[in-house]
Amino acid sequence: MKVDPSNYDYVMYVDASGDDGFKFEEGSSSCYCAAALLVKQEDIAHNLAILEQIKKIVGCKATDEVKYSKIRRHRRGPEALGLLQELKGKMSCYLTFKKELTPEEVSRNDAKFLSVSCHAMALTSIDYFDFKPNEKVLIAIDRMKHTEEAPLEHVLSSGPLSNQQHPERNFSHEVVFRDSKDSNFLLIQIADLLCGTTREHFEQYEVNPDMLYFKGLCPNCMPLQLNRTLKKAICKKGQSRAAQILRSKNFHYIFHLFPKITSSSLLRFFFVHPKRMIYQHAYTYCPKK
Repeated sequence: MKVDPSNYDYVMYVDASGDDGFKFEEGSSSCYCAAALLVKQEDIAHNLAILEQIKKIVGCKATDEVKYSKIRRHRRGPEALGLLQELKGKMSCYLTFKKELTPEEVSRNDAKFLSVSCHAMALTSIDYFDFKPNEKVLIAIDRMKHTEEAPLEHVLSSGPLSNQQHPERNFSHEVVFRDSKDSNFLLIQIADLLCGTTREHFEQYEVNPDMLYFKGLCPNCMPLQLNRTLKKAICKKGQSRAAQILRSKNFHYIFHLFPKITSSSLLRFFFVHPKRMIYQHAYTYCPKK
């Protein structure tokens, strides 16, 4: 199906980072992240210019595909990733901590459940964006295996996330799967940089010895977990990391892309699974522990 992105008011570019394997001792990623970047039609040219600058910094031709895995190892990688703070758009993402999944969830991945669910959940944010009546949105997802594309297309086109299931929507959307090298959908490469940055950020917090204090909550904050309410730490010296974590080493480049940054509204655009993992990354070290 031929699609012209210029015929839409918005284009949402979607990609994922990580793998759906669970052989961690053989190199499987510990996290899987899908990210979506919603861009207004008039901002596409600006973001394409940013992408071109990033490619020049790391020595890629304009026609080459750029990947986060390459940029992170490049000596000028920080400089290139720094340009992400100049992007225009709104971001949402879904992050899964694979080592924390239940055996039942792992067994379900025979049907590519992990990939499909992460992409679908990252796209649920579409109902929290402010669209004008009758605006059209094109969702462009990086090419995947057919076993992943078919169920995801169903979810978006006629399943739980379809327009038919959401009559309250004042906008319409269409879904296409495109290669990130497609000249009409090059900004999928930007989505790759966003999800790669997000995944590596949380993976380093999971394995870095200096960050092991995130593995437990301050006892004074535990009631908040029991009530399943995300609020500021009640201990006087504890500090909420709901926003701070997004300004740390890698995330500060893309912090501005999240539409709303508060402890509650952020959860509409930043999803974590299992949900309890948000508590391990929500607070700074509390000296009362």
